Amino acid sequence: MEQRENRNLRNCRDRRRRRRRRKKTTRAAVLCVLLLVLILLIAGTAAAVYGLVKGDSREQNMGKTAKDISIDPRQDKSGQENPGENTAGSTDSHAGEDSRMKNTATEEHHKTNGLAICMYHYVYDESDPPDDLNNNYIEVHALEDEIKYLVENDYYFPTWEEVRQYVEGELLLPEKSVVLTFDDGARSFLELGIPVFEKYRVPATSFLITSSDGENKVKEYRNDFVTFQSHSDNMHRAGGNIGHGGIFTAMNHDDAVADLKRSIEICGNGDAFAYPYGDYTEECRTAVQDAGFTCAVTTENRRAEVGDDPLLLPRVRMLKDQSLEGFISLVE
Repeated sequence: MEQRENRNLRNCRDRRRRRRRRKKTTRAAVLCVLLLVLILLIAGTAAAVYGLVKGDSREQNMGKTAKDISIDPRQDKSGQENPGENTAGSTDSHAGEDSRMKNTATEEHHKTNGLAICMYHYVYDESDPPDDLNNNYIEVHALEDEIKYLVENDYYFPTWEEVRQYVEGELLLPEKSVVLTFDDGARSFLELGIPVFEKYRVPATSFLITSSDGENKVKEYRNDFVTFQSHSDNMHRAGGNIGHGGIFTAMNHDDAVADLKRSIEICGNGDAFAYPYGDYTEECRTAVQDAGFTCAVTTENRRAEVGDDPLLLPRVRMLKDQSLEGFISLVE
């Protein structure tokens, strides 16, 4: 009897121990599951955050336009500069195909009859001519014919630094070289002219009167081929007694330099300056020099030659009714 009771007691104890072990095992299993779930939640949250950050970065990069990403046209697809290229004046980039970005001048073959710095002003479409149509306009299709001719005949488009070196006798230019400039920064040129230069990948200069909505024009029409340069900030107005009566010739030195530097800041470039109305004095030239310009152009109607003052460069005037043959004779 006693032995039976002892055995029953041991059995009860064993059953209690087994229950306690099962409870411990169950609790351990539950804890492991909870821990695993917690780890998965943390990992999932981290992955989601990483994906959001990565996605934002990708969207920002995809949102960039060609105007936001500056590509040096001197570089090939591998990112290396094209060999054998004259890179003088690299602050004012060339554009276009490789054949038009290389200075191919040699001692035997180089420009000897002067450099045509073409002076244009406004552009119009013959289907919708302006009320004030005059000789300062060029029809947009005629302009395209001229640019197409330059491209098809492998013309070289020197930078303003190269122009300076050329007239100072320090640099040879190819026999087919030309500089293209448009005065005033009129919207007729910005809207009709710029697309032509973008189409043919040809560089040109727009001389901008920056007090005439200059900041907005620079932002709105920024592109890879037309560079904005100074036509003064607020000196394209009457007030002087020399030439066409522009005020620049009557301003004191400090005020003139301040105006010029303001225009440089708005344009974002100080490579070249166009004298308002073509009027200047020796004091005006000094102000242009002190403002830090590389070159400056007048309205004197001829080609630039070796020995010319880089801050008083002549230009070749482009007129409304000139034929393509007439244009060719002016630049070749």
